[in-house]
Amino acid sequence: MPWWSWILIWFALAAGAAAFYALIGYRLFQRFLGILREFEAASAKLSLRTPDTVPSSVLREEPAGIFTEPDEARKAYEAGKASRREARRLRRIERRTAKGQPRAWRDLPEL
Repeated sequence: MPWWSWILIWFALAAGAAAFYALIGYRLFQRFLGILREFEAASAKLSLRTPDTVPSSVLREEPAGIFTEPDEARKAYEAGKASRREARRLRRIERRTAKGQPRAWRDLPEL
């Protein structure tokens, strides 16, 4: 076997290995892009609300609670507690009316 045949054999082996690694690299790159597309779709579905998307009615413009006076904070707490209680009572009345159930005595504020 002449000496140049060894050069051709090794050249063919190196070219084949390079083509094989190029093919594997291309397939890995394509799979990586597929994973990125799936991640983008999932993050779009599960996106969290940022302050830009929060309605302005939800944002409070009052100072933080640690800067308010204790008496004012207590009054605000009691007022919020009473409004939540009243909202629960109204929801309970609506639910019972929708289901055809009788109203409870505690739901009659006029008594």
